Amino acid sequence: MKPQSIIYCRVSSQRQVTDGHGLDSQEKRCRDFAIGKGYEVVKVFHDEGISGGLFERPAMHNLIAYLDQNKSKQFVIIFDDLARLARDVKIHIQLKAELVSRGCTLECLNFNFDKSEESEYAELILAAGNQYQRKQNRRQVIQKQKARLENGYWSFCNPPGLKFVKDPMHGKLLICADPLSSIYKEAIEKYADNTLNTLKEVTSFILEQYAIHRVNRKLSFNGAFRILTNVLYSGYIEYPPWSVSLRKGQHTGFISITTFNTVQEKLLGKSKPPRRIDYSLDFPLRSFLLCDKCSKPMTGGFTKGRPKKYPYYWCKTKGCSEKNKVAPSKKVNSEFENELRQVKISGEVLELAQVILNNIWLKKVDEYSKVQGILKNNAVAVENKVKNLLERISTIKDDNLVSLYEKQLIDLDHELKVIKAKESERKYTPEEFRTATKTVLSALKNPVMMWQTDNIESKRTIVFMYFDGKMIYNRKEGFRTATLACPIELIASLGDQKNNLVEMPGIGPGSGETLL
Repeated sequence: MKPQSIIYCRVSSQRQVTDGHGLDSQEKRCRDFAIGKGYEVVKVFHDEGISGGLFERPAMHNLIAYLDQNKSKQFVIIFDDLARLARDVKIHIQLKAELVSRGCTLECLNFNFDKSEESEYAELILAAGNQYQRKQNRRQVIQKQKARLENGYWSFCNPPGLKFVKDPMHGKLLICADPLSSIYKEAIEKYADNTLNTLKEVTSFILEQYAIHRVNRKLSFNGAFRILTNVLYSGYIEYPPWSVSLRKGQHTGFISITTFNTVQEKLLGKSKPPRRIDYSLDFPLRSFLLCDKCSKPMTGGFTKGRPKKYPYYWCKTKGCSEKNKVAPSKKVNSEFENELRQVKISGEVLELAQVILNNIWLKKVDEYSKVQGILKNNAVAVENKVKNLLERISTIKDDNLVSLYEKQLIDLDHELKVIKAKESERKYTPEEFRTATKTVLSALKNPVMMWQTDNIESKRTIVFMYFDGKMIYNRKEGFRTATLACPIELIASLGDQKNNLVEMPGIGPGSGETLL
């Protein structure tokens, strides 16, 4: 009975399958070798497009599973070349141990396995040489891609909104791809000029445009973030994993670099939407007042007079009986101040509020430290994934696999940017917290004084802080019953209940208790 053999073949790219050095040619040489040895070939396993630096391989996994299913048999495993087993010394030793431990004999067309010290030494030398060639190939691939990146050419997969064309002078070059480029351009520019202000708004806008242009694509918040942070859209290029800094690309983007930078500052919280020009000291209650007749917001403005203009509030709702009937701003503001004077908060409650704020601050500081630790760990994990993918991509020549890995690299790069953005989110300092606490307590202690300042933000802060939603105003009778904001109502009520509160038992005796 002929000895039974198994052939294992491996190539690292699709190109090797068809250029005469692929799986078929390997298998033929191995079959010829088996015939010469008088072996019966019972199985052939092909690993296609798999790096020799990887332990996990589909066909090798199936081969080992086949051996486990046929434990009573002893097979000869045939390789065309020692490099087909592995191109990494550690992986070579591990795979060989897996096969030999199952009673197999290894035979190779260009190497004679035996148990002599000289053979083991030669085997390790050859395995180390194969590892060196793999790493050298990786370095050459990276050097070529990096050189192209440094010259302003994107070397990986094209992002949505851009596509590659073959240019006689530049080779593969990115160009705009409508309708996506037009949709993204409008979305990014609207975000930059504060027409859109959140990722939710950007996502909704793009999805609406998809529907209009019949684009069959999905979009998540993370996808919208990628669109806003992709520097390729500005005609520039960078690739931090390979230390390729920001530079002008050879392609033409569809937004300006100024727009891109504005968007990045906004995402990092360094810029804020402009304040409405009609939020002035003359109309601190604008957008808070509702007409008593139609319950619609009242507006503010000036009426012409001599020698100066006079500020008024009025209702502008069509069909309302109070339309265009004005109420002097000075009168309305004074009546609001009277409403504010009705709110009383005791000093003891203010002290309690300060203790509570300090405790919340300490808790938030602790939570922030924990979150920063998690973000740093996540960043390290993503960077390790990028490193592993770069190790794989350098040894693969299969265009499909290269494209797949490039997409994963782009995804990881965006994920890392998101993490870094969160890490760099502005945190408040203890001094800023003390300043903010002082402002809040001052507003609680004496809201009228804060209302009387010449600072529009202070005035509007008081309105936001003290009253729940809009306030109904009657031009003749003044404010209807205004509803206090829930926190203020709760704090104010604590002062009323002060005399009814009983000490909680602690180390000392509580009310009504005596020491034994």
